[in-house]
Amino acid sequence: FMRRILISRIFISIFFISIISAQESDYFQQVVDYDIEVTLNDKDHTLSAYEKLNYLNNSPDTLSFIWFHIWPNAYKNDSTAFAKQKGSESKFARADSAKRGFIDSLDFSVDGKKVNWESHPEWIDVVKIKLNTPLNPGESVQIETPFFVKIPNQFSRLGHTGQHYEITQWYPKPAVYDHKGWHPMPYLNMGEFYSEFGSFDVKITLPKDYRIMATGDMINGEAEYKWLDSLTTVTDSIHSLPEEDFEKWTTSKIEGEMKEEKSDTLNVGMKTLHFHQEKVHDFAWFADKKWLVQKGELSLTDSTHAVTLWSFYLPKNAEQWRNSIEYLHDSGYWYSRYYGDYPYNHITAVDGDMSAGGGMEYPNITVIASMPSKHMLEMVIMHEVGHNWFYGILGSNERYHTWMDEGFNEYTCIRYWQDKYADQNERFVISELVQDKL
Repeated sequence: FMRRILISRIFISIFFISIISAQESDYFQQVVDYDIEVTLNDKDHTLSAYEKLNYLNNSPDTLSFIWFHIWPNAYKNDSTAFAKQKGSESKFARADSAKRGFIDSLDFSVDGKKVNWESHPEWIDVVKIKLNTPLNPGESVQIETPFFVKIPNQFSRLGHTGQHYEITQWYPKPAVYDHKGWHPMPYLNMGEFYSEFGSFDVKITLPKDYRIMATGDMINGEAEYKWLDSLTTVTDSIHSLPEEDFEKWTTSKIEGEMKEEKSDTLNVGMKTLHFHQEKVHDFAWFADKKWLVQKGELSLTDSTHAVTLWSFYLPKNAEQWRNSIEYLHDSGYWYSRYYGDYPYNHITAVDGDMSAGGGMEYPNITVIASMPSKHMLEMVIMHEVGHNWFYGILGSNERYHTWMDEGFNEYTCIRYWQDKYADQNERFVISELVQDKL
């Protein structure tokens, strides 16, 4: 016990020394505020969108250009950094062009005037926007462009499986400019991200029958939240079935989904949902027609701040996800105790098909790949929720300093597990996790 306390104090001391050192230097941070409108075509698996962003130069330097990530191009051909990392024997390497993805229709303007731009000399998923007028310290510019995304099959993070959508790293995004200069980087399957903080206003238009959840709060979501609440009632009734009836329901549901044909978007009709979030570094959204929905709440030490908990999962995984709200609650609870209260309004986990590890974190929301057991599911949910602190709130550079997110986070996962299961047979639970990983 005393050893655990000592280790905790060492980690916390390192953390605060790093913060103090950063404060003593001439620290600055750029601010990027986004306004995006996007429409999903679930027949062609495409996104048609328009982006406006306000870029504030808080640096002491005058900027003549801005690097942008256009990461959907990572899925365009075999020469990208992502393709090379995946290798010649990967599913991506064997896929034809119809299953791959890209971004195009870019037409950048700055403060209403067209600008020239060019591709990075090495990477087709990075471009340089040349400013017509230098951007001085303390000044801001408005940059806008249309863009079109062909959503790839699920090879990594951005992708779809049929009409299941995981929309991540999908919009043109300025690279970070910090005291070391620019950080343009290609998309990689292993090795993650470093992004500027700001606000997001995102309007998503898609067929009405999709369940959708994203970074931020729905500011026009009264009807949508009411519908989601009604779906939680259905899910609760399913989980209250006797075991035999639950198994029959699961089997029939899966068989029905396998026979189900794609719905016609024109017959279903469309809806537009408006999401808003401040002080985050990214925006992701996920949509599926078949998800079951659960809902809960986490009350933090500030009694005025209640966090809504959502879990969305496929019927075939209903048994594993039965206690997912508990896992979200306990993750938010323990991390808030360790490092300060969770600052946003919801924590959400979605059952996904991503192919870049067991799960992936985004502000407010995490996607979880198929797990072999409930213990593994809890471990991965807890780990990905934890990334809201490391690196989500801290904002470290994962590409260069992985230990600052994975290291701190994995240490905290162990601490969480020991604290939560202190009164139970912890060794038995952990041995089950080890067996699951094997």
